[in-house]
Amino acid sequence: MPLQRLDEAFGVRRSQQGVQDPQRKVLRTYRWMQFHGKEEVTEFDESHFQAEGLFAQNSSQGNKEYQDRLRCIHLRKEGLEKTEIAKALGRSVKFVAKWWQKEPKEIPRPWGVHEYLTKEMGRNERGVGATNGASMTEESVHDTATWWRDVEVKRQFANDPAIYDEILQNTDWKPSNARTRDFATGAYHLKYDQRGNIRWEGHQGGKYKPGLSPAMDKVLQKLFVEYGIEDRTSGVITNWYPDGQGNLGSHRHDCWTALFSFGHERILTIDNTPLLMQNGDLCIFGTQRHGVPIMPEITDGRITLVVFFYPDKMQKKGMWQTITDPDPSCEAVWRPLYIVACTSSSSA
Repeated sequence: MPLQRLDEAFGVRRSQQGVQDPQRKVLRTYRWMQFHGKEEVTEFDESHFQAEGLFAQNSSQGNKEYQDRLRCIHLRKEGLEKTEIAKALGRSVKFVAKWWQKEPKEIPRPWGVHEYLTKEMGRNERGVGATNGASMTEESVHDTATWWRDVEVKRQFANDPAIYDEILQNTDWKPSNARTRDFATGAYHLKYDQRGNIRWEGHQGGKYKPGLSPAMDKVLQKLFVEYGIEDRTSGVITNWYPDGQGNLGSHRHDCWTALFSFGHERILTIDNTPLLMQNGDLCIFGTQRHGVPIMPEITDGRITLVVFFYPDKMQKKGMWQTITDPDPSCEAVWRPLYIVACTSSSSA
């Protein structure tokens, strides 16, 4: 069966003046702004803080449509029949039959899907998609279907209270410049203001190295062991948001991401869905759009530690198993993932 959607599972509701539901126990209500001049007010009920696991999430119906077309092809190559694929995706057998015998390059791009998302992930011979300076290994997979990984949320994965202060005090923080992307090639370009000056993001960036936080080193070892990520930390960066005015615009990467949050709770948007991340929470996702909006009521700081990686073949196979394994107690087989040196500092 298809996975439950992130926005449906996490008890998120846009606040409506005068509308109350006595069955819902709202624990937090926050104002936030992801886009200039557009304020949102969101209620987070108790289910939001209890939910964790794997969830489906897409930025638009077009992205969902394109993802399912690609999944038809790749699940067929994994040996599934039409009826099995239809059940896994929550689609009709007719839908599966239309796409499953095609090759990814034959799949038309629905409206709303950026052109660079139809190319292979990462760097290819022509440089298309080479947007983060990432190095890839022979074991890495980067076909078109790899762009979409389901979102995984692990509450309190790292619960050592020393981590925030250790990273804050021992990091050489620097301002991060604002960038935008070419929707056709995926290439990054600097943003400038009306006077021609480089625009800056609303946060400070840093690089994480082993020994900077002994408590965090232990958490990373735990992450590497549980998720089969190779112990190589060249692709780990940090971002510091001193208060609620600290922010990061919505963006996406050409690789997968494991993101830790430390300090005060802050919203992480995943394809327009606000996920309230608390101290020690971990969120793992693919190339979904994500960002950190302005939250004017927040006066304390928050740090994110971000690990970039490409999946290997066995990790990708595990990604498919999340929607095809009929027994939720069966665990996917995980193999080492390769952490990459992402030069991009624009990560939440």
